[in-house]
Amino acid sequence: MVDHLVIPEALDKAACDALCGEIRGAAGHDAGLLGRSGQKPAWPQVRRTRRAEVSPATEALIERLLARQKPDLERHFGVALGAFEKSQFLHYREGDFFVPHQDGNTPLIHDESRFRKISAVIFLNAQSDDPSPQNYAGGSLVLHGPYTGPDLRIALPALPGSLVAFRSETTHEVTPVTRGERFTIVSWYRGAGPVSGEGDAASQFASQ
Repeated sequence: MVDHLVIPEALDKAACDALCGEIRGAAGHDAGLLGRSGQKPAWPQVRRTRRAEVSPATEALIERLLARQKPDLERHFGVALGAFEKSQFLHYREGDFFVPHQDGNTPLIHDESRFRKISAVIFLNAQSDDPSPQNYAGGSLVLHGPYTGPDLRIALPALPGSLVAFRSETTHEVTPVTRGERFTIVSWYRGAGPVSGEGDAASQFASQ
């Protein structure tokens, strides 16, 4: 078993459609790794997706959503959560992917990611074999079981508007998108205690 929580209908269909349109039309850049610049030569082998620059109103909408979900996440995972990081609005196109990785809270890594406790992914459109332009194929979010246990892989369904949360030390990947466009929002909740920045979206640290 891989510990995770699915919260359905965190966003309604109208909001998802509007967000997909905004992300598609927004300016953006290649998504990086742990907020570091100057790594572009390594990105094609590790992660390929586009990060959109959305409006402040859209960022505020998602901040309110993440704040509302925090009590449910604390109850499920049994951990006190503090601030969450600035969300990433991601646009995966055909061929885009992210290799198996961990988001943080790993004992041998001492960068900013060590403060992360829970990772959150919000799906904005559906993964389906139906060739509708609103859907995409491939691009599965796959959670891996612990290295010390049996070989376990869980592909989570992409239900538009749903929020999926899991412990940040969980190995996971996004398989290559084979058709269409995949739209998601990601963020990370930090542990309760002193953090840098202000407010709930405490860190401008744009990791991953």
